[in-house]
Amino acid sequence: MLEHVVTKERKVILFYLPVVTPWWFENIVVHLIRAIARDHDVHVLVSPLWQNTGIGEEQIHLIGDLDHVRWYVLDGPDHPLLRTDANGEDDLFALVDDIDPDLVLCRSADIGTPRRFPGIVRYIMEGAAPPFRTGSNWISLPPSLFDHGLMPSFSSEQADELDRLAEPLWEQMLADMALSTRAEFLTKTGLPNDKIIIGLPLEYEHEENFFGQHHRYSNNAEMILELASVLGDDVILAVTNHPLNELYGDNRAVDAAISARHGQVVMLRSNEEAGHTTLALSQHCDGMIVGNSKSWSACAALGTPILRLSDFATGDWLQAYKDLPTFLADIASGTARRADPALARRWFAFHLANSVFDPTDPTLDASDIVSRMIQPVDPDRWGHAITRYLDQPLEKAA
Repeated sequence: MLEHVVTKERKVILFYLPVVTPWWFENIVVHLIRAIARDHDVHVLVSPLWQNTGIGEEQIHLIGDLDHVRWYVLDGPDHPLLRTDANGEDDLFALVDDIDPDLVLCRSADIGTPRRFPGIVRYIMEGAAPPFRTGSNWISLPPSLFDHGLMPSFSSEQADELDRLAEPLWEQMLADMALSTRAEFLTKTGLPNDKIIIGLPLEYEHEENFFGQHHRYSNNAEMILELASVLGDDVILAVTNHPLNELYGDNRAVDAAISARHGQVVMLRSNEEAGHTTLALSQHCDGMIVGNSKSWSACAALGTPILRLSDFATGDWLQAYKDLPTFLADIASGTARRADPALARRWFAFHLANSVFDPTDPTLDASDIVSRMIQPVDPDRWGHAITRYLDQPLEKAA
């Protein structure tokens, strides 16, 4: 099938979007559809608006002129199941088999269903990699949801090129960051200076976020209570909330969990004095616990030990821990593993040069998007991408 896809000039491309939100559709997905539909046959499977996923009347004006795109609104009585597990929806698979796509772009929290689709399948995922600045709508097209820090095998020439490209990236990142000392951070946040500080960035919790089905814990409150129950008196669990939880979430259960562990668990509030709180915590904590959060990358860049609680893949160079007791013991003894610094620089260069892009870029065309799906590693795009990244206006970054 891959040979067919590579050589076929006009392709059939399917967008499968059961958990696209109106914001994602308006700011990301519609731009991809427009670019690809200029040169290829595009089919779009989307759900009706439900729990802020799918599209509604307010999005119709964005697609009114796309009459050459085939739209399928999956509005059957079981359409809520598309968000979590559509493996029993035989009509869906019959429709996709009839379309017979060469390439599939998914915004789906259900990974079992797209595995059964024909063609090459990629997921439309957030491209942010703190502490590096990217636009709020930058994306990547990986083959899974939350595989973090993976790198292919590079030739010696490719590795040298990425290491060279990393130099200006690292210089810009350090210049952009408001670096502080640990003592300054502890003073601003009120954290004690005689305890081990373990960071815990919370996951996004909202009815629209069906990706939460892949977290190790059923909710943030449960995660806080279970982790705190095994911490010693010499450890503080420093929690930072997801910014969307602060804007739209119901945080009462989290607040109750923290109150139940008063003195052992502390919520660090976002404020100007503390700077970007999660990023600063990534720099100054003794270790950080992450699940599928993007906060892992800040720890990798800044040399902070990581415990990753996730069923998805993690790059070996991160040297991330998998169990809490070993993680805490090594931190206490001063022997905790950290990401390989040279490979960290190489991964960030690879990610920014090869994997992420702005879907609203006016120069983006169908061939670029298709090439990212068919040829996920392409050194020919590296130099141009890094130049564009370094030249982006600071105020555009998020």
